Amino acid sequence: MRIKRIQTPIIAGLLLLMLVLPQLALAAGPEISSVVVLGKTSTTATIFWTTNTTSDSRVNYGTTTALGTTTSDSSMVTTHFILLGSLTPNITYYFEVESTDGSGTSTDNNGGEYYQFTTLPVTAYSITLNPVCGVCGELIEVGVCGEVIGVTAIVAAAGTYHICWDSLTNVKETFTATTAGSYSLVFYTPEAPKGDHTVYLVDTTYTQKASAIFTVLPSVKITPAEGPVGTTVTLNGYGFAALQALQIEFQDTVITTPDFKANDKGSWTVSYTIPHTPAGGYIFDVNAQEGTVWVNWVSKYFEVTPKITVTPSSGKVGQTINVEGTGFASNEEDIEITFDGEVRKENIYAANDGSWSANIAVPIRTCGRYIIDASGGTTRARNVPDITFTVVPGISVEPISAYVGDTITVAGGGFAPEETGIQIYFDGLVVPSATIAVDIYGCWKSSFDLPASTYGSHIVSASGVTTQPAVETPLTTQARIVELSPVEGAPGDSVSLTGDGFGGNKKLTVTVGGVATTENLQTQSNGNVVISFRVPKCTLGKQTVKVTDGGATAEVDFTVTKKVLPTPLRISPEDTTLRSGIVTFSWHEITGGSGITYTVEISKDSGFKSGLMSEPGTGTTELSYTLPKEKALAKGTYYWRVKAVDSYGNESEFSASDYSTFIVSPIPTWVWVVIGLVVLVVLMVVAYRETKFKVTE
Repeated sequence: MRIKRIQTPIIAGLLLLMLVLPQLALAAGPEISSVVVLGKTSTTATIFWTTNTTSDSRVNYGTTTALGTTTSDSSMVTTHFILLGSLTPNITYYFEVESTDGSGTSTDNNGGEYYQFTTLPVTAYSITLNPVCGVCGELIEVGVCGEVIGVTAIVAAAGTYHICWDSLTNVKETFTATTAGSYSLVFYTPEAPKGDHTVYLVDTTYTQKASAIFTVLPSVKITPAEGPVGTTVTLNGYGFAALQALQIEFQDTVITTPDFKANDKGSWTVSYTIPHTPAGGYIFDVNAQEGTVWVNWVSKYFEVTPKITVTPSSGKVGQTINVEGTGFASNEEDIEITFDGEVRKENIYAANDGSWSANIAVPIRTCGRYIIDASGGTTRARNVPDITFTVVPGISVEPISAYVGDTITVAGGGFAPEETGIQIYFDGLVVPSATIAVDIYGCWKSSFDLPASTYGSHIVSASGVTTQPAVETPLTTQARIVELSPVEGAPGDSVSLTGDGFGGNKKLTVTVGGVATTENLQTQSNGNVVISFRVPKCTLGKQTVKVTDGGATAEVDFTVTKKVLPTPLRISPEDTTLRSGIVTFSWHEITGGSGITYTVEISKDSGFKSGLMSEPGTGTTELSYTLPKEKALAKGTYYWRVKAVDSYGNESEFSASDYSTFIVSPIPTWVWVVIGLVVLVVLMVVAYRETKFKVTE
């Protein structure tokens, strides 16, 4: 059998099966097995059998196969014991067994052959046991079980007699008979393996006078039978077969080792710690190996109960403590934690295994011990063991994270009733506050404005005449941008920014729309920020200004606008004819930007669409530009314009081009040839005259 939680869907499934397949219901009924006869005497016998479901017990018996007599027991069990009494000594009896459960009745008549047994003959000496079978029960001392066996001994003569177990000399009880007759006594079942054991009646010479059979059956004791997650459960087994292989299961998991087995007396012990498990009832199944199959002999019930733990178990007012719950319902909702009856946390959800965890702050209370409890939508507070928490002096602040200038409320608890001389400190320095009155419960409240301080954790503390040294709690200063002026601007515009709560003397990085500014910026020693920067070249529109010192970060919105530079005015060429294509362009300087460069565009049409040249390719900082020889313009009419661009990407409009034309018209080659010939003739004439003059001389 496998371990499983008992759930209604199983029953519902069986009912549905019976409705759909009624022909199976006609053949239904418990499965009967292991029919045996136990503890025969001359007038009694006990019939034993097992069923796979809880069912009642009936034995039909008689001295012939016609049977005729019935003894029954209405108890719904899986192990069945029926005592047949008033039997005739030394007579053979035939019998069959029947059991009925909710699905029908089963009869086992040994395949039509019927079971049979023969009562013992009457003798002068006899013993009768009551009961004739049983379990070991709890050990009351080493090797002795708590199960009591009653013995009725009939003796034929006066004398001393012994009751022995499994051997003629293993004495368990002794009695003295003053005359022949019947004597009654009891003894405890010895620790013994499963099966039949002989109980002997012997005299002082240990000579057997009579005997009877007692059958030991397996039993298991569970300690404890309920508890929270983390409980160590001990299972003690008795009356199993000697050295029998065993498997102990919990929630479909085998918790024993593969070689686990009973000792030579059929006893064993297993300890198991309950894991994270939802509240409810669970079964430990004890399975024993019978031949090649595993048989479920005993099932023990364990109830998982809810529990909470609190860490730490004592603390100050305002201190954060952790509360963990286990053994709540699976996925339970609406769990809340109370401190001294006050709800401190709610809307907690349990995990699938019924566990949860939450933090709460210790509320304002005087020093002392208080109850922490929890409950949920399913789990009642009365079912959760209370936890006691000890409050020691302490303070809390609200909010616990703030900006410079925010009002901080400080509440104290656990101080001496009506204590005087309360002072509040921030990082060890007294902060201005009114006289603080402490009530009769040791509680008080005051406030102060958070002073200029660096980003991160700081200590707020308080002390009084009695409460020494000061108790403290952390407070976190957050960074923020206080003012940005202006809130919009174009690339290159100057922007002023103030802030506080940053790190002290830290290098600052400022970005606009993710683009970093170029200035070398730094925070002040107290974490304040007073800086100016220029808007970098970035995307127009709404952007984020982000300020960070590597730890603290703050952001604010900023709108990047478009900036148009003044249009540069052309100087030359203007409506002229040039004899050379190596043209020099010049223009007037503009103001209103930084890092100004100029770009000239030249085209053969006024729309600047054909034959377009842009010179120089990357702009020039000069106020004129001469085309290089390799870019000399060919003969023709041209239009030109110029624009300015600053280092932040701001641009001007192009200069007007409707009248900015010029013509390139180089002198024809033949003219240069004629001029060359004329120059040559002149030179020859001059040379001739010079020669003639010298000859005349």
